[in-house]
Parts: sequence; C-alpha cells; structure tokens
Amino acid sequence: MKTKSTTLTREERDILVLVALHPRNRHWTNTEIAERLGMSTSKVKTLIYQACIKLGAQNRHQAIVFALQQGEIRADELNSLDELAEFLAALGPHVVKTVLELVRQKLEHGCLQTKYEQILQIDRKQDSMLTQRERDVVILAARGLTNKEIADRLYISVHTVRNMLNKASASLGARTRCDTAILALKQGEISGGEIFSLNEIVELLAPLEPQSIDTIDQLLSQKFEQSICEPAANRTPILL
Repeated sequence: MKTKSTTLTREERDILVLVALHPRNRHWTNTEIAERLGMSTSKVKTLIYQACIKLGAQNRHQAIVFALQQGEIRADELNSLDELAEFLAALGPHVVKTVLELVRQKLEHGCLQTKYEQILQIDRKQDSMLTQRERDVVILAARGLTNKEIADRLYISVHTVRNMLNKASASLGARTRCDTAILALKQGEISGGEIFSLNEIVELLAPLEPQSIDTIDQLLSQKFEQSICEPAANRTPILL
C-alpha cells in the first residue's frame, strides 16, 4: 500500500524494525539483534548507521520516528492492533472518531482532503511520577529531537536536558532513550497525541489493511464502553 519508492534496503529496514521492538518493555541491544539475525554486531551497527544517514536522522530513536513518518516501516510491525488501540484510546472518543474517519478517507481517496497539523495537549496526570519539565523533555525526545534541539526548544542547557532524561528514565524504570518514550506512553505519562499531529497519526495508520482498521475501531469501542463505568480521567485531549 506504500506508494513512494523505498529508501532503505531490506536489511536496513529489518534492522530498524528490531531496533524499535520492545519485548518486556525494553529494546533489544545490538548484540541481541545480531544473534537473532545471525550476523555480527559490527554489521548491525553499520546497518543502523546507514539507515540513519538515509533518513536524515542523528540517532536510532530519531531514525525510527522518521521511518514511521516516511512510511518505511508500518505501525503494525511494531505494535499489536490492541496496542495501537490503546495508543489511540488516550486521545479520547471524539478525536479518535475524527482520526478513523480521516484514515478511511485516505484509504478510499488516496489523500487527505483536509490537513490537521495540530498537536494535542493533554492535561498532566495528578499522580504523575514525572515533573512537568521532565514530561516536556520526554515528549520532545519521543518526537525524535536531539538533546541540542530539545535544549533550544525549551531554552535550557543540553546538560539539563540530559539530566532530566536520566531522571525520567530512572523513574520509569527505562534503560534507554527509546525505552523511556515507550514506558512513558504505556504508563500514561504522555500521550501519542502529544508526539504526533492528527495528520501524522492518520499517515501512520493509513498503510494498515482496512480489516485492521475495522478491528482497531471495534477494540476502541469496547475500551470506551468500559470506561463509561469507570471514574472519568482528567486527561482530556484539547486541540491547540
């Protein structure tokens, strides 16, 4: 369903998929990837480096974000449909309805008639384990920004960014930058709507098969029906 030419080789793409996977809430190391694919660790490093160069990324995490945005890898290669539904559920039923309508529009017409570049702002959890500043840093890191870019965006030093990421990682029980973003999402510290715009979320979902979209829709309906019986959460997405 991809329409543009592929930038990455098959090996580079397969390596990035494994880099992005997070079994048991942690990412595989280069050694583990090498053992899984039956190649040397140095070749794994070379393939990751080549993928970063082609995608214009400065690190492996940024490469994963760019690969998703550019359609080099699909969201359902990294997450189950239930995990994708969980990712979307944090956006709230009204936003999700808009997203799924836009995805189906893209599948039917091949393009979006309206662009939605807004990033969603989510209220911070009352029992959040991250400070607001740590949360801001993690969100920007999850978007693929480097420490220097985060520092420039937040008007703080690179040293402060590094310290905040280290503190956030320790609080979340993460080992790496990628793990920090994944665990922050899974634990509800940040939302996918704070990482991607609505248009980007639609583009991430559009390569999925129509049956997969229908399955995600059904899973979301079940989740929202269950939430009616639970106390309302104070994390309502607001379009900027």
